[in-house]
Amino acid sequence: MLQAVLTQALDKAERSQPGIGFRMMVWGAGLWVSYQKRRRYRYTVGTLGALDDRTLHDIGLHRSEIESYASRGDADRFPNRFKGHQHFPRG
Repeated sequence: MLQAVLTQALDKAERSQPGIGFRMMVWGAGLWVSYQKRRRYRYTVGTLGALDDRTLHDIGLHRSEIESYASRGDADRFPNRFKGHQHFPRG
């Protein structure tokens, strides 16, 4: 009786854990996402680095900001700039 209960418990435990194939798929998907992010970063740095200073100024970037913009984007460049302001005030 005890052996049957332990066998059933072990069977349930083995079935509840993902198999090696699933774990390898998740690992591979993580590697692919990291690869895509790295390529996007390098492409952005290369593209913005090829622009002249005047064009960078026109789009609101300084040459020293290219790498941080490529890695983090525009979200945290000016966190308090529009805080408390209405973007489209009503007449």
